[in-house]
Amino acid sequence: MLIPLATARATAASVLTAPPLRFAANGLHSNFVQDTGHMYLGAAALPGVKHSGVWHVDRAQLDAALRDLAAVAADPGRLVPLGLPWTGLNRGCRFDSDWRLAVQGEIVDRAARARRRAPVAELLDAGLAPAAQRLTVKELKQLLLGAVREPDERDPLVVAGVVVMDVVRRRGGVWSIPARWAEVLDRWRAEHLALLARARRCAGCGTVANRDQEWEWRSSGADGWITQCPACAGGEHPVYGGSMRGVRYTSERRRATRADRYLCAVCGLRQAAVWDHCHEPSHQLVRGPACASCNQAERSQHGLWRTFWNHGPAVQHLLECNGCRTSTTLPLRHLSALAGARLRVTARHDRCTAEPSAVLEQLPDGGFLARLECAAHPGREVRWEEAVSGEKITEWVADLVAEHS
Repeated sequence: MLIPLATARATAASVLTAPPLRFAANGLHSNFVQDTGHMYLGAAALPGVKHSGVWHVDRAQLDAALRDLAAVAADPGRLVPLGLPWTGLNRGCRFDSDWRLAVQGEIVDRAARARRRAPVAELLDAGLAPAAQRLTVKELKQLLLGAVREPDERDPLVVAGVVVMDVVRRRGGVWSIPARWAEVLDRWRAEHLALLARARRCAGCGTVANRDQEWEWRSSGADGWITQCPACAGGEHPVYGGSMRGVRYTSERRRATRADRYLCAVCGLRQAAVWDHCHEPSHQLVRGPACASCNQAERSQHGLWRTFWNHGPAVQHLLECNGCRTSTTLPLRHLSALAGARLRVTARHDRCTAEPSAVLEQLPDGGFLARLECAAHPGREVRWEEAVSGEKITEWVADLVAEHS
């Protein structure tokens, strides 16, 4: 029987009540489904199944995974050395598939936040080879010296649904873990790596994505995540032709029409997942089908949306909103980004040719007040303000439309 992810979390929380069975809500999170199609509890990989936009897991598989974890917690075995490599001391390595590196990063991160005054060698395992210890101590000192102490309000380090630091111990100068917990985490790693390899394979032709392609080939539709190379995605999903132009996002027509039958209108690489729409209160019109990655990136202005004015498909996608097109405007966050880009090219002080940075504040007429700063003059601050009228902003948008028409 399939149960929604929220129910699965509540079930796990009723069983995993205290260390080392403390429930970690982010261990059953739909974000993991994007990687492999699965979530994890211990060594068990639980397939994510999507129905009506809600992720589900199989109740029987969930119960079996919880029983296995409870059995390990009841009889964890003797302590064995963790076998930390003490190389690559990147703090914050929280979700690496090599769980030992993740634990190592957590140990270093905790020490940095606590601003330990004890010798940094005490963080390392006793018996570490002298040459390796010298290099590691040097790197640790640099990391801890440059650390900024902050309140530790982060989520705990979770691997395979386990709050790992609850089962890690330091005994006799060696970082250790109960043998059966180490076995669980090693089995999880092997399963995770196998599932990652499977997730890189195109569901259509079987071609394996390389490291640069793997995220481009993963797309989310109404039924869940799938891997498709651009050729297979283009052959299976038609290019959107504007059939929803002028339709309000809240309309029955939008709800009754699946976006995932189309290619993403922004990147043109992946199956679309949602109908993207203009969030301007007076518009609220459908712009077109977008994959989960492009939709999220547009919302947070990441990826190509940082320089969207240089990408014709991105500009055309924004202007699929009839409200923006007819009034020669864009949503505020994109107007601000466009104005900032134009000012970095055009705004200068005296005879300086360096590009300034700009912080913008919207004015009542739809323009912006730009606070500009030039960092090309060490030893002195160079700051000034320029007002950009709403009429000038409209002109810049019109130029953008003409450039990408």
